[in-house]
Amino acid sequence: MSLAERIRRVLQLGGNGWALEFEGTTFSWSQIEALADAIGDAVRLAGAKDHDVIGWAAENLPGAIAGMAGLAMHEHCAALINPHIPAKILAREIREQRFPVILGSSHFWSFEGLIEAAREVGTAGLLVSLDANGGTVVPIEGLEKVGPGPHRDPMPDYVVERLSSGTTGPPKRSPQSEEAILKALQVGQRSDKPEEEDLRIKSSPSIVFRPLAHAGSFSTLLALWSARPIALQQKFSIEHTIGAVQRHRPKVIQLVPAMIRMIWDADVPRDALSSLIAVRSGTAPLDPVLQADFEEKYGIPILIDYGATEFGGAACWTLGDHRQFAAAKRGSVGRPVPGARLRVVDQESGVEITDGRMGILEVNIEGKTEGWISTTDLAAIDGDGFLFIRGRADDAIVRGGFKVLPDDVARVLRQHPLVGDVAVVGVDDHRLGQVPVAVVETRPGQPAPDAAELEQLARDNLTPYQVPAAFRFTDKLPRTPSLKIIRAEVLEMAKG
Repeated sequence: MSLAERIRRVLQLGGNGWALEFEGTTFSWSQIEALADAIGDAVRLAGAKDHDVIGWAAENLPGAIAGMAGLAMHEHCAALINPHIPAKILAREIREQRFPVILGSSHFWSFEGLIEAAREVGTAGLLVSLDANGGTVVPIEGLEKVGPGPHRDPMPDYVVERLSSGTTGPPKRSPQSEEAILKALQVGQRSDKPEEEDLRIKSSPSIVFRPLAHAGSFSTLLALWSARPIALQQKFSIEHTIGAVQRHRPKVIQLVPAMIRMIWDADVPRDALSSLIAVRSGTAPLDPVLQADFEEKYGIPILIDYGATEFGGAACWTLGDHRQFAAAKRGSVGRPVPGARLRVVDQESGVEITDGRMGILEVNIEGKTEGWISTTDLAAIDGDGFLFIRGRADDAIVRGGFKVLPDDVARVLRQHPLVGDVAVVGVDDHRLGQVPVAVVETRPGQPAPDAAELEQLARDNLTPYQVPAAFRFTDKLPRTPSLKIIRAEVLEMAKG
């Protein structure tokens, strides 16, 4: 069954039952289907061709959910546009990508320069809205029809063009084929039942608070595929997200490490999370001490996974592995997912490492990569096949010939009770080449920790060349909407 057929069946199966909740308003499956079809018709009437790549402004709004459904059902590739970046960069993206049509909200189309940029390259614009008054899709004045172009070529058999997070540089575009997406959805559904047998509307919703411009887009597709209602939020918050967990009582929730830290710092009561049988986590390193403390307090295993925009999921923890290996393999991101092969090679010679030493991770994933591809991650694989990510090769700091991995230093500094979070970056030094500098995020309402105490903590737990040369303090580290630290901005802070 194709993705378009599956989503259509789900929407028709759900009918007038609730499919989407947003800020106190609920929408039915039938409402989603009606707007999705209206979007498909509007894209065609604007002049788009079959299988065209359509720009999709991925905001956490109900209209965007219908937009993704509509593009999938009408077999267009939804190319993500990140609405959280500055307007000037958005306008440049529109000029460079030359989409035939872009879907967006009134908020998106209000950004300065966007309409002018679309007009310059002949891109048609559609305003999509879904609120208590119903769903609408109308052309943007002056952008009613696709212009002469040239525009992006059609991409048959592709569903979505994802964006990397952009934490280390400009976001990269990664088209995902329908074959790859279907395999990922089947793995994500985590059901052993035959496809047709499992086609029923689920009672427990998917709580989507991660940005649709990043991981939230897959969560949305997975919910639509799985016939699971969506409780949509604009962003994670203790009040609203934990409130949704208490109200809807899901069994599994996806949290990045920064969110886990926020729950821990807020001392959320154990009962508030009592419905959960697991927390899934990824995208950034999770402090093993925080993981152990969280699991002990809440009795909920944290199942860490590893992947990338370019090739999807590559490794993960299962509940079975957690029961058997949780303590022994603390710090691992799990074992390879079905269809994935992993290996570590020497950074200089390229020879495979088989004795557990650290090197560059390479992946080979059936249906997603053509042979082995190299990542920028430093990793080790132990005798039981568990993968340990040690850091990024391009983040490593070479101090006078010695290699310093920022995550190793940050992990130690986070032990200080006044440290909320910390990022370590390399700053140029005329004598040593680079030196590590720690940018420390203080805890809300607490004083900054004493730099001398942090230095002593580092000296007690690290080798001398790993000890930061300086400490900077901030009340808030720069983060993406998905709460990943923006290292380029941290580097500017570190330079003082």
